[in-house]
Amino acid sequence: MRGRKRESAFYPAMAAIPMVLLVIVFLLPLSFNLARAFFDEDGFTLSNVKEVISTPYTYRLLSFTLMQAALSSLVSVLVALPGAYLYANYRFRLKRLMLSLSSLCFVLPSILVVLGFVIFYGNSGFVNDIWRTITGREEAIRILYSFKAIILAHAFLNIPVALTLITEDWAHTPRSQENASYLLGSSKVHTFLTITLPRIMPTVLSAALLIFLFCFTSFSIILVLGGGPQYTTLEVEIYRTNNIVMDSAKASALSLFSFLVNLVILVLYMAVSRNAASREKSRDDRAVRPTSWKTKAAIALYNTLMLIFMLGPLVSILARSVISTSSRYKEGFSLRSYAELFGLHRSVGVMSDAFQALVNSLVIALVVALLSTVMALFLCLYTTRRRSKAVEVVGMFPLAISSVTLGLGYYIIRAHIHSSGVLAGYILVILAHLVIAMPFAMRTISPVMRSGNPRILDAAYTLGASVSRTCFGVEIPMLKTTLARAFIFSFALSVGEVNATLTLAEGKVVTLPILLYRLINSYNYQGACAIGSVLMVMTFIIFALAQAMGTRRSNGNS
Repeated sequence: MRGRKRESAFYPAMAAIPMVLLVIVFLLPLSFNLARAFFDEDGFTLSNVKEVISTPYTYRLLSFTLMQAALSSLVSVLVALPGAYLYANYRFRLKRLMLSLSSLCFVLPSILVVLGFVIFYGNSGFVNDIWRTITGREEAIRILYSFKAIILAHAFLNIPVALTLITEDWAHTPRSQENASYLLGSSKVHTFLTITLPRIMPTVLSAALLIFLFCFTSFSIILVLGGGPQYTTLEVEIYRTNNIVMDSAKASALSLFSFLVNLVILVLYMAVSRNAASREKSRDDRAVRPTSWKTKAAIALYNTLMLIFMLGPLVSILARSVISTSSRYKEGFSLRSYAELFGLHRSVGVMSDAFQALVNSLVIALVVALLSTVMALFLCLYTTRRRSKAVEVVGMFPLAISSVTLGLGYYIIRAHIHSSGVLAGYILVILAHLVIAMPFAMRTISPVMRSGNPRILDAAYTLGASVSRTCFGVEIPMLKTTLARAFIFSFALSVGEVNATLTLAEGKVVTLPILLYRLINSYNYQGACAIGSVLMVMTFIIFALAQAMGTRRSNGNS
């Protein structure tokens, strides 16, 4: 068909602009970062790279980074598996709410999770207040600023990843082989180990590797909750070397080392996830109503424990935001921090930047969400119509680097162009956020586009519509709900991003997560909780909109 032939010229042209922009906003800072490892004032040198790969300290950093990521992944998957079994095999009240709540925890900004853990698990937090009330003891249960705090925080963020992925796969696994095993006299445990587990194992491994990737590049959780140099990872060391030691060449050499390890993890994840995606699935839902009291008790117990684990830190933030413990002001209930945040009350210290930080976060997130959605759309149009895996891989490539490494690249570019103005800071922060949001926007749009009906486009071509008119008048309008979801998720990622912003901002571009980080460090917990509450409400609204749009799409209204 002539329309299909004309696609060969139209869609590559559509993808050309975002590909060029992707090279500029991603490959350029990455190249500057990695190249800095091989150059000093005297020109080309291998001394920085040799120092990094030869010192035992680097391998101690690597071993701890790998170990905490592996343990975080293991804990997340082990906690999620019982829930995935219950949610995939049984229907019960609150099931959809629990899955939605777990997904909400995943999209929360990491610095918000840090704050929630400080308020909930800290020495003066709610858990220890309850402990002292029950036992009458003064000593606190020490959870924060330790290795277990890192694992707990990572589990909080990543259990929803494992729970959602494994539940979705398990729920659409045919029961036929399991029923045959039961007829032959096998027990439920034997059937699970020999039939069910091998069938869902690709998804379990895919979820574990994805969580491993997230935890390997974790930054703010390690930086704040680790509590000391003994819990330093590669990402924290990159930030410390560049921003505190002021040795950008060595930081770049560490970035190169981290990038190569990260790339191996990403390749493994993509291979395993392709295997999981190719597995046979049933369209039927295998879930049934629970009949035995043991099953009902297990569902109630799991949901109760998960609600406490997930809601405890979040509710603590909301409660602490209206409790003043300052001796300068009246102790007890107070809305002063909210008044300072929204510019209704003159503030001093760190909170003086609160209203400007709110405006900065909203403006930056809106720009990033718009750009990332449009770029992801054009790239997905090309990869879907031309079945180009190479472009799709390039679009997902930013997942192979951490936001700290990306921020360092932009930091080096700024040093080369000798630009230290506020406008340059805004532009660099937007570009860094764009690279972070792009892969997630593509992952939102691409599956929906691949599942579309090509006959609709053929009908438009038959009626004489041009390729451009078909694309903009038929294809893109059919994706409006999906594009809105991509926009919303990109907005959420940008508004909560702290790692790259912390590296780039230099105190000139203050966003809500950056202000939150400063308030935690200055022990102004009421102010931090007020900002955290606003971030939480924004995230909840964004997530609710995305969920509503997803429901509309599944009902065929997109």
